Amino acid sequence: MKTLLALLFFCVSFGSTAQAISSYTTTVCTPQSTGYYFCTLLKISNGVSNSKQCHLILDNNGDLMYCRKLPLGQLTCDFKLHNNGLISYYYNNKFYLVDSTFKTIDSVYCKNGLLKDTHELLILPNGNYALLGIEIIEINLSSHYMFMNKNLPGSKKAKVKCGVIQEQDINKNVVFEWHAKDYYDFTDVDSFFLTDTLNVDWTHFNSLELDHDGNYIVSARYLNEVTKIKRSDSTVLWRLGGKKNQFEFINDPDKFIGQHDIRRLANTNISLFDNGRMDSVIRPALAKEYKLDEKKFKIELIWRYLDNPKASSVFSGSVSRLANGNTLINYGTSNNSRTLFNVVDSKGAKVFEIVFTDTVASYRAYNYEDLPWKIQRPAIRSYRKNDKLYLNAGRGYSSYEWSTGETSQIIEINNSGNYSVAIPVGIDGAVYSKPFLVESVTKLKPK
Repeated sequence: MKTLLALLFFCVSFGSTAQAISSYTTTVCTPQSTGYYFCTLLKISNGVSNSKQCHLILDNNGDLMYCRKLPLGQLTCDFKLHNNGLISYYYNNKFYLVDSTFKTIDSVYCKNGLLKDTHELLILPNGNYALLGIEIIEINLSSHYMFMNKNLPGSKKAKVKCGVIQEQDINKNVVFEWHAKDYYDFTDVDSFFLTDTLNVDWTHFNSLELDHDGNYIVSARYLNEVTKIKRSDSTVLWRLGGKKNQFEFINDPDKFIGQHDIRRLANTNISLFDNGRMDSVIRPALAKEYKLDEKKFKIELIWRYLDNPKASSVFSGSVSRLANGNTLINYGTSNNSRTLFNVVDSKGAKVFEIVFTDTVASYRAYNYEDLPWKIQRPAIRSYRKNDKLYLNAGRGYSSYEWSTGETSQIIEINNSGNYSVAIPVGIDGAVYSKPFLVESVTKLKPK
């Protein structure tokens, strides 16, 4: 019990100005929390990421292992690990690929004149890349009285963003494209999202999944719809949710709205994050698992998790089923909660939880039971000399950054508390030691 309490109370971010990312607390940390957590901190105002852009890796205790702070003004998303051992993330109009040393080795972006989309990069089993893209077309929407939540007409020359799926081979040649404009009607959109009569974000694709049968499943957020597409000939196989829903929802009549992160699970079910909506009646954010009968076109809600009945999520969010059966839920930009993400078991009991004191969000969060390579964290050792206590971070690093703000290899300790040190890695990144607890200047206890 003492060990567990130590995890609960000391899994806190570092306090120095140089190292601080944003104050957070691990409010739940049990032995079922295993592996490594990947997430991206961002804070968005008026569509622009204006502060706290960081890629983070946390260990199973919630302690910071890796952090990279990115410049302001450009959105960064989807910091994740692929099956081939590479990490990818979106930044500055591309998806970058980095290796185990956090060195950039490649980049991928949409071709054929498509605009960038921040939401998804998949590396397929055959080595191909699958991305989401955007094309803008001009449409006369003056006959559509659907805008601004006031039934106003659209512009005669509306600039409409339409989602595209693009697959490239290992040499970055385009081998597949699917264009939303050829398969959806404009009126399929949820008018709640039509907030501009001239510049219209229509489909807003936000996740792409390669299904078990080799076809694509895409989430069209602004249609409240998930669509399955045949990869060989672009045929629409089915439409789930939204105005053109083809499925009977057996026990979930509210379906889902503004959803994110559609995934096919190992048990053949699907999961997604239902963002909900803060309306006259609150529809709270939910993690959901459905059993999908693609032959009889029926769908059954098998499992759900509700964290806060008074909180929906404005955008972002993710749900992932872990190998041990637990579920990692990232709440995106919640409008009434500071929980970044948590892990729950099949009965809804919390296994792990991170809460930030600031209103930061993460686009998605991931957990990996093992890494295909080892992150070499600096190891802190203590010693005494002339009745003084010192901490040593070890030789061989180009620079040091302690939680106290000091920058030398060795520092003198005069007070109890948690101490940590960071060393540089990759581009603007740092790897962090495990916290070293000094209970008193005469008693030391590594965490």
